[in-house]
Amino acid sequence: MSKSSSQTINEKYQVWVAHHMTHMDNLRPILQTGELRSYNLMRGQNYRNLANEDVQAGRAAITVPASQKPLHDYVPLYLGFKTPMVAINQAHNEDLLFLRFSLDVLATPGSIVCDGNARSNASKFYLFTGPDVFSSLDVTAIRSVKYAKDPELKRKKQAEVLIPNRLPMAQMLDMICYSESAKTRALAILTEFGIKKAVKVNPGWYFVNSPRTGPKEG
Repeated sequence: MSKSSSQTINEKYQVWVAHHMTHMDNLRPILQTGELRSYNLMRGQNYRNLANEDVQAGRAAITVPASQKPLHDYVPLYLGFKTPMVAINQAHNEDLLFLRFSLDVLATPGSIVCDGNARSNASKFYLFTGPDVFSSLDVTAIRSVKYAKDPELKRKKQAEVLIPNRLPMAQMLDMICYSESAKTRALAILTEFGIKKAVKVNPGWYFVNSPRTGPKEG
């Protein structure tokens, strides 16, 4: 995808980045391989899986109609922050990292855009053929942080970008973490691999039980 295509998505649809949430314990192994890998490629490997087993079982049963490939053959990225998965894992905020990628990753042949939670029967999958695929997404829902009482809003909130098989870490823009101590830990791991990427502290990307700064994008 040319830069102009990603810029079109940015400007026309006001969607800027996609991100993958992982546990701090996974950062070193990810950097060792140099890539994020699909669930199927990670089978048998030791890593901290943040996903609910029932959710993963549901996703395992799904075939992406646009490609006829299993959903678990893709690396999933979310477009909206403060997703339900973040809420479920809030006890681990100090260890949660968001790896952020430019929408240029959609240049990967066979990339898919899903208009909601890919596990939902109501969600539709689109082979990425150009920026106008994003016209099928509800950007207002993606940006919402108050969706708990509306199942359809919650589904749309979880719109996904699906990259087949692997996503090189060289394409990562930056990372978001919860605190300064988490930033120190993440930077130390990046330094081990000679990687210079920004790590931003932004508690507004996290759910907490005590009052905190409101959500921010950036």
